[in-house]
This record gives sequence, structure tokens and C-alpha cells, in this order.
Amino acid sequence: MATPSARETPDTSTTSTDDRAPLSRQRILEQAIALADEGGVSAVSMRKVAAALGFEVMSLYNHVANKNDLLEGMVDEIYAELPTIPDELGWKQGVIALAVETHHLLVRHPWVAPLIPVQFPGPNRFGHAERLLELLTAGGFDDHLRDLGYHAIIIHVAGFTQQQLGYSTPDNNLADGMARFRRDVSADTFPLMVEHVRYHEQHHDHSEDRPDEFRFVLDLIVDGLERRRDT
Repeated sequence: MATPSARETPDTSTTSTDDRAPLSRQRILEQAIALADEGGVSAVSMRKVAAALGFEVMSLYNHVANKNDLLEGMVDEIYAELPTIPDELGWKQGVIALAVETHHLLVRHPWVAPLIPVQFPGPNRFGHAERLLELLTAGGFDDHLRDLGYHAIIIHVAGFTQQQLGYSTPDNNLADGMARFRRDVSADTFPLMVEHVRYHEQHHDHSEDRPDEFRFVLDLIVDGLERRRDT
């Protein structure tokens, strides 16, 4: 990873003869995020970021150590968008609000969720984790339940989001899949599955009728933790 001084010192060596703003780690991260938001993480490379900023690629290495350092910084920068969850909400509504806001954040930036398990957290991600643990602590959970609750909520947010985004990508042709299901799956063999798919088509294909599945599972987790705490 880059040293703190390298990350904080603007690069003016290549800007003395023009009006470009000095290169900095923040500008690099912002440009890389813009590329990822437009074309996914595969659209991000040191060369593409440098070209978009109008600098030679080697200039970037004064501020980011390598591609992995760039990706770590990008993910952490996205987590800075999360709003502050006030104590006044109480532990339960606070946990729900934090989880919902995180889910919305990951939907806005679809490339982030797959990077979460493989990129070391920065201060914003650690701050997010700390806040969730603070809320669970305020809820009166012992160490064991707090640990279980923390991981259940984190896994639900990341896992649900990745599945939701997977179904929304162009590569997943849902219409073809449904046509194959109707052709190949018999109601005589799998009657409940066929009925489930029928219900799913009727109630999930219209946004105004679509149930909030993310919140439904989140409520199950939080309510379940509360019941376990009180037993």
C-alpha cells in the first residue's frame, strides 16, 4: 500500500505548463469510481484512470500503490456516502436504518458488493462495522448474540444485494429462463414449485406490487435476535 505521504501529496510535476488541477489520491478515486459506475470494475485500470484525468499512468503511482490499492480505496470511498445513524432511533430502528441504507448504497454502485469479501476495509468500512456493533451493544446483546447478529446482518445485506443485482444484469435472460421452466418443469412432478413460480410471476413482475423482500428478511433477523435476547 502507498505510504501516507505519497497519498497526501498532490502531484504538480506534470501540471506546471497547463491548467489541470493537481493530481491527488482523491481525484484518482473519484475518477475510478465514475468509470466503475459506468462500466463495472472491469472498466477500471490504472491506464484508463490516468487517461481520463489527462495524466501519464506513472503519475498515479505517487498516490496509489497498485490496482489493488486503488480498488480498496474505491470501495472505502463509497462507504463514505452512508448517512450517520443517530442514537435517537434506538438500537432496533438504528440497525434497520443502517442495513437499509447500506443495501441502497450497494445497489447504486453494483460493482462494490463483489469486492467486499476480497478487499481489506478502510476507515469508512471499519466505521460502518463499528456503528453496527455499537447499535447491537446498545440493544443489550451479550458477546455471543452480538457476534451472531453482526454477521447475520452483514451477510444478509451483501448476499441479498448480490443476488438482486445478478437477476437484473443483461446476461441473465429471465424471459428465456421462464420459457424453459414452463417447457421442462411438470406440475405433476413439482406442483408446489410450479405454483410458487406462478405466484412469483403475478406478484413480482410489477414494481408497485413487489414485496420488500430485503426488509422482510431483515425484520426476521432483528426480531429473532430480540427474542433470543429476552429468553
